[in-house]
Amino acid sequence: MKIPAASTSAIADVLALKGRSGWLTPPLQPVVAARCPVVGEAVTMRIERRDVSAGGDAPDFTPMYDVLSGDHAGKVLVIAGAVDVGGAVWGEILAHSARQAGFAAIALDGFVRDLGALHDLALPIYASGTAVVGPQGRAHVSAVNADVVINGVTVSPGDTIVLDDSGCVCLQSTISSDVLSAAALYERAEEEVLGALAAGERITSAYKYKSSAVARLKGQ
Repeated sequence: MKIPAASTSAIADVLALKGRSGWLTPPLQPVVAARCPVVGEAVTMRIERRDVSAGGDAPDFTPMYDVLSGDHAGKVLVIAGAVDVGGAVWGEILAHSARQAGFAAIALDGFVRDLGALHDLALPIYASGTAVVGPQGRAHVSAVNADVVINGVTVSPGDTIVLDDSGCVCLQSTISSDVLSAAALYERAEEEVLGALAAGERITSAYKYKSSAVARLKGQ
């Protein structure tokens, strides 16, 4: 498993400074927080609500089982749209299957349940919230390995997903290395501020380290 060069907060700030988006928190919050930062390539899936009573084809959830039966060592499963289903689409059984498939983490725009079992399994799971009831057969997998959107952020297959105890961000594959390098610089500047404060320097003076880094990043 790769270790990210900076925290999700630093990465999100750098993205914002560069006029980009990419943070998935909110809406995604750590239900089972990563014990150490996680970074992996995105495997994407879109889930939508499909009611049999409305007519048309029946919901099909089997593509989820197909994905979880594959080999995805070190990757992050990103699921969009599931929040509209109205019940928990993720729980103990799918979490065990994801661990078996090698996934490093799950990022789900939807609800989860079986919290005790999920914490015991310790697979990092970031979701929109929790629910007791299941999807009642309404969850339909409408796309796998296609672009998906979570809170206005487009996640493409192969994008870099970073998760830590603060949250979750997505980096487009074409910019990930540049943003991670800039975020590492930004975070070092914050550490210099903290070091100066610890040494007795006042914030009006100590903040110059971060101000300098911000100015440098804005100029890039």
